[in-house]
Amino acid sequence: MSTAVMAGEAKAATKIERISTARLFGINAMWFGQGAHWPPINFVLLPFMATLIAGGSADLLIGRVSAAGNLFALLAPILAGWLSDRTSTRWGRRRPWILAGTVVNLAGLGLLAFSGAQLPLAFAYMLVQLTFNLAGGAYAAVIPDVVPPADRGRASGSLGMMNGLGAVAGLAAVTAAVALFGETRTGIVVGFAAIALILAVTTVITLLAADEPARPSQLRPAMQLDPAAVVAAAAAVIAVVAWIAFLFIPMSPLSIVAGLTCFGAGLVAGFVGARVPAIRGFFAAFRNHDFFWTFSTRAFVMMGIYTIYPFLALYFRQVIRVHNPNTLAGYWGLAVLAGGILPAIIGGHLSDRFGKRKVFVYASGGMQAAVASVLLFGLVKSVTLVFVLGVLFGIGYGLYVAVDWAIACDVLPDREKSSGRDMGLWHVAFTLPPALATSLGSALYSRAPRSGSCWAPCSSAGSAACGSLSPCPSSPVAFAARSATRQAARECRRVSTPSTTSRSFPQDPPRGSTSRNGPSPSTARSTSRRHGPGMSSRDCPRRTSPSTSTA
Repeated sequence: MSTAVMAGEAKAATKIERISTARLFGINAMWFGQGAHWPPINFVLLPFMATLIAGGSADLLIGRVSAAGNLFALLAPILAGWLSDRTSTRWGRRRPWILAGTVVNLAGLGLLAFSGAQLPLAFAYMLVQLTFNLAGGAYAAVIPDVVPPADRGRASGSLGMMNGLGAVAGLAAVTAAVALFGETRTGIVVGFAAIALILAVTTVITLLAADEPARPSQLRPAMQLDPAAVVAAAAAVIAVVAWIAFLFIPMSPLSIVAGLTCFGAGLVAGFVGARVPAIRGFFAAFRNHDFFWTFSTRAFVMMGIYTIYPFLALYFRQVIRVHNPNTLAGYWGLAVLAGGILPAIIGGHLSDRFGKRKVFVYASGGMQAAVASVLLFGLVKSVTLVFVLGVLFGIGYGLYVAVDWAIACDVLPDREKSSGRDMGLWHVAFTLPPALATSLGSALYSRAPRSGSCWAPCSSAGSAACGSLSPCPSSPVAFAARSATRQAARECRRVSTPSTTSRSFPQDPPRGSTSRNGPSPSTARSTSRRHGPGMSSRDCPRRTSPSTSTA
């Protein structure tokens, strides 16, 4: 993407009436509500509900529910953007879809709050994902529709600020509910009620502020029913249903059939759909070099974050071993998001002023990668230091969200005819990485020994720095386990050493033999070289008491 082109667009747009700050905040108000929506659900409420329902298998349930729901999060924004491009009402193209999706989403939050088993939880989560992203897919196209090029940096910065403030408000409300009512069903219901209230109020503000420009209904050729397209659509539906069945059917021949059906139907949908010109044209934006790399950057940043994001409460419980892991996970999320608010708004203004956006992306990637590397390789177990690093990570993330939306608007291939469709595709960069990363993290985490190697957040560092996912064979859990073993061995040697130094041997027995008083000096020296002074293979790494060592 040429920064000269961006600067030229900005200069040309200075002759157009600039959008007011008040209206800009009103347009972005719904981002406050959307920011308050998913972080407390994925960060606090879903892990706690999974623990109530599945107990020790909570991580596996989180992965299943997320993998099922995020599939709809992948498809819904694309569909909503495409449909909103073809909608013409006196309220505009986007607002009817925003309103409809939000209303059903609020009902889904109520179902989710009262879910008490795996299947109801999964159904409610899928409904919320579907309707939230129907509204979000249409809302994604509002900024390119109503914000002039000279204000895109301000709009992107305001969007990042609103999203961060919303996440702070949502996490604060849910954390307060859990702290006030305890980790109980009442706390869950109150938390979901707070999220629903915030989303409803901010959506109304945006619907009033987003005065979409009047656009005449475009005459489009009548759609002809292509048999190949029907086959591809039917195969895609079968693949989705089979995927959900595969996730929740216990391991059996039936689940294997569901998995094979999903795989086969997916192949049919892909190969047949690739032969349909209308479907190929639907994804034409990815043939644009700038749009492709803008999408990829956002996707890898989100992949790095969501590899560890949903499991942070479990990390606080099992690695740092605190007594209130869900509450601390919420506070840590607040620290990250609070650190990103000011960089987001300041970075957006600076990018408009100087006409440069990519420098903020580079700075963001470097800072996030540095923080993730310290967490991984530094064996950080101090709660205070973890929170300080969270604020620094939030600063790096804020620098990125200051310009990511502006860059996406700058590189849209066809802003007039297909901005909704293309912004829906861009929105997939928000929804697809959580689906992949959460499923991958839960699969690795559930199969790893709790005291040994486990999944690691090094993918966060790799994704933020160079846009790649880098699985790591060891983790802070493994480092902690090895450190504990080494500490136990040192303690064992310290306690056991006096038993040999304080012993007196009046007469050495023959070499290699034993006596009532203990081993011969040569045997003791050999044992000392292998296991440490005063230790045998039976003693370590078990921790021995002084009485046992000297007996």
